[in-house]
Formats: sequence, C-alpha cells, structure tokens
Amino acid sequence: MFLGEFSHSLDNKGRLTIPARYREALETGLVVTRHPTDRCLMLFPMSEWDKVAEKINNLPLADPRASILRRVLFSAAEDVTPDRQGRILLSQRLRDHAQIDAEVLITGMSKFVELWNPTNWDEKVMRELNNGSINGDLFAALNV
Repeated sequence: MFLGEFSHSLDNKGRLTIPARYREALETGLVVTRHPTDRCLMLFPMSEWDKVAEKINNLPLADPRASILRRVLFSAAEDVTPDRQGRILLSQRLRDHAQIDAEVLITGMSKFVELWNPTNWDEKVMRELNNGSINGDLFAALNV
C-alpha cells in the first residue's frame, strides 16, 4: 500500500529516487503515465497496471470517451524497472506533462503513486483543502 508524501529531487539525468518504503512493491517493474485529468503522473506497480489496463481494454471500442481514455493513458505509458539504487528515469515527455523540473512531490494513493510538481500540488490539492471544499458533504456524496 502506498501512503504518505515525500519530497525528492530529480538528478541531472532526470532520475527519481523512489522512497524506500515503496521500493519492494515496485522492484519487479512499474508503469508511469500521465494522469487523465490532472497535471501529474501516475505510477503503478505492474500488477495494478495490469488490472487498470484490463478494465480499460474491456470498455467498448466505439465509445468515444473510452477511446480518449485509452489514448491519454496508453500512449504516454512507459514501463520502467528501478535500478539498484531505487531510481527510475522519467522521460522528458512525461516531465513536461507534469511540469516537473527538479523537485517532485511523491504522493501515495493507496494502490498507486502520483508524482507532482510541488507548486501544482499546492494549487490543486492544498487550495481545495484550505478553502473548505473538502468537507463532510463531499464524503457523504461519495458514500465514504
């Protein structure tokens, strides 16, 4: 399970060090792709990616929304294996999508991980938290 927030820096080759507590779950390989609705990246252990890919592949081919989702996720997806130091290479294309230059906020999302530019995280997530948008009504609407 992926929980917590970690601030890391990319090295000069564009490599990101995976937090130590995440490494075991990711050592056999992972997939990094763009988030379909936010300016961040999603990182899935291969076992979770297989489940997500299967669900998307089972969507109707003629549904235009499914086609967009396939294009957004699959065309940007890159399978990666961490090196012995627990680092992965983030392609320039993916870094550009997430507006990641040097600093990366690594956020656990239970079954996957999100990679954010810290400024984008503050604007998207922390602003919602601080302005009161995240309240009991939201949890009730989501049946949580």
